[in-house]
Amino acid sequence: MRPLWAATGVLEGLLLYNSGGRLIARSACGPLRGGIGLNIRKDFWINILLILALVVLALVVFWSVKQSRLSSQAGSGGNCSITTFGAVGNGTMLNTAAIQKAIDYCHEHGGGVVRVPAGTFLTGTIVLKSNVMLHVQKGAEILGSRNLGNYIKVDPFIDGDGQPFGYCLIGADHATHIGIEGRGIIDGNGYGFTGNRPFLIRFAACSGVQVHDVALRQSAAWGLNLYQSLNVHISHIHIYSHANYNNDGIDIDSSQMVFISHCHINSEDDSICMKTTTQMACAHIYVSHCTLQSLCAAFKFGSESRGTFTDIHCTDCKFINCRLGGIKIMSVDGGHINNVRLDHIQMTNVDVPIFIRLGGRLATFHPDQKPLKPGAITNVVIRNVTATVAPESRLLFPTGIVISGYPQHSIGHVALENISMTLSGGGTADDEQVHVPERINAFPDIDMFSLYFPSYGMFARYVKSIYMENVHFTLTHPDLRPVVVCEHVGIIHWQNSPAPVFLQPKPTSEDTAPSAGNS
Repeated sequence: MRPLWAATGVLEGLLLYNSGGRLIARSACGPLRGGIGLNIRKDFWINILLILALVVLALVVFWSVKQSRLSSQAGSGGNCSITTFGAVGNGTMLNTAAIQKAIDYCHEHGGGVVRVPAGTFLTGTIVLKSNVMLHVQKGAEILGSRNLGNYIKVDPFIDGDGQPFGYCLIGADHATHIGIEGRGIIDGNGYGFTGNRPFLIRFAACSGVQVHDVALRQSAAWGLNLYQSLNVHISHIHIYSHANYNNDGIDIDSSQMVFISHCHINSEDDSICMKTTTQMACAHIYVSHCTLQSLCAAFKFGSESRGTFTDIHCTDCKFINCRLGGIKIMSVDGGHINNVRLDHIQMTNVDVPIFIRLGGRLATFHPDQKPLKPGAITNVVIRNVTATVAPESRLLFPTGIVISGYPQHSIGHVALENISMTLSGGGTADDEQVHVPERINAFPDIDMFSLYFPSYGMFARYVKSIYMENVHFTLTHPDLRPVVVCEHVGIIHWQNSPAPVFLQPKPTSEDTAPSAGNS
């Protein structure tokens, strides 16, 4: 209340002296704050000054009361509710400015929690600031605007399909210690967007990120996107995203120390996808106890793959109804993939449960990037997997495992242990003779080569070494193709697994020798 006392002091001074400096009146009850009992000379200018002073006093009092009320509603530090700043949860009023004011207030007062109470709050892009946690309470919904003009870009880029991206509903750029939590819903309202489609959440160059418990719904593009971010913890979130296309669940781009656990993702596109649109590594990624359902892939590397992928772990997860692959490990833009571990994975109705591809597309995604030399894939271990291959496959006849490099760029070491797959069969003896094209520059996917492969269990080519132990394939209908076919594979060791058929003689040293970008 210091401004109030200062204003009343100024007013008292104006009332005690006239324009000539002569004392003309004094309160009979003491200072002005005790009451005004002044005998004021009816002087025109003094009356004007008196009126102005009263107006100033009224404004100061109003401001002081408003700030006091705001502070009491906000709570200690920067804790506050978005309704304190004018947000209305009626589902129709645009609340972008009000929510942003709450976030800014919290950030400027040392950080804390911004509460979203029950109601439906329509908004465009809101940007989290350092030390701010957005708490979406049960019964609360943050609903994205259908007007692209209400969105802003957070560090825009071009994706692997050549689409411009960067718009988002909730964003942050170079922020630390931020997060989203609560039992409420964040809905992108993504129906009908074309061209520049906003992500649901995009955190660029952030650290100390927490995302827990919230339900993420119906993005116009990707769901939760992490770009060049560090130390990220995501748990117990539910994602359902089928409002548009390219509706990925979680995309991890050039980010490190990312921990994802106990999440349920049902997405139109890939459920969890790791990317490197820059040469900053995607490293130390740990995914566990998640259920992933997708019209595309469950757990994928690429297709944007300029940088290194290393120390990637996925354990104790379920993949359900994935039409374009379960595990997809792909480097096609110059990135090196190394030290990948997947363990205790259960797949149901998944097309091509394991797909590993080294290619030479060599695309760029940000301004001033130049194509790199081809990359490499090595030290991949996949164990303790059960899989039922989808009866309605993108392929004419399904195959369980596909591993393919290309001439002069062989994949390194792959280990497959304790794997059991059930397939629907359908291939004929003549299908063993199918020619599988290289398609070195193509967008990588399970149907990029052919409508079917010459084997139903595993097809591998241009691989330096494969270790197979307790790998089994079961058919529900006859298939006359061989179980395992290898082409230009250097060393293959199998134990309690089907013996491979080599389509061509064992490759020469030239075929398996390291070359540019291959290590």
